[in-house]
Amino acid sequence: MNCYLCEGVLDLKPSWRDLFFIDREETVCLNCSATFEKLIQGCKICSASGPGICEECTHWETTEFRGTIDYGQCLYVYNDAMKDYFHQFKFLQDVVLAEVFAEELVKAVRKTKAAAVPIPMNPVKLRKRTFAQVDSILEAGGADYVHLLQKNEEVQGEKNKGERISTRGLFTLNGNSVPKNIVLVDDMYTTGTTLRLAAKILKEAGAETVAFVALIRA
Repeated sequence: MNCYLCEGVLDLKPSWRDLFFIDREETVCLNCSATFEKLIQGCKICSASGPGICEECTHWETTEFRGTIDYGQCLYVYNDAMKDYFHQFKFLQDVVLAEVFAEELVKAVRKTKAAAVPIPMNPVKLRKRTFAQVDSILEAGGADYVHLLQKNEEVQGEKNKGERISTRGLFTLNGNSVPKNIVLVDDMYTTGTTLRLAAKILKEAGAETVAFVALIRA
């Protein structure tokens, strides 16, 4: 079997655990794995480095979004290796790459013991890319999830930081029953606007706690 990223041959060493399908099949070689930088838990909301709550999240807590996110976790830094991975997965539509971080992301989601709710894609982007990357990662990891939100036609990626932060009305409820405890799942945390807009509408609809897990913190 070859590494999904560099196509080098994977050095697989069979063990007794393989006989009982305990270990997930490796998809990335050790050299490629070493190029990704894991985030050490810092800010309890967004994982930014440092003690307590970071400056950016502290500011959010002075706005109308105070308390919308109870806690969160981002797993990886957006370094050069992650940028290459993200480009190949998201923009070149290499859907098999959903498997690379699936186990780790799903483990973090399950740890919350809350209902997993993916951040939905912009419908224009979904038609263009043909698959929803967050859904694909959750499915590759064998996780259950439910969609509760619909996203409007605005494209957040084309906005600057100030425009993203000032965005409102990005989501509407899709009519499904809203669980009491929710963990939002997204591929990237940038300013936190998207996740807070989603959390706010879900809490207004009856959710008691809303956390999030994101693969990357930009």
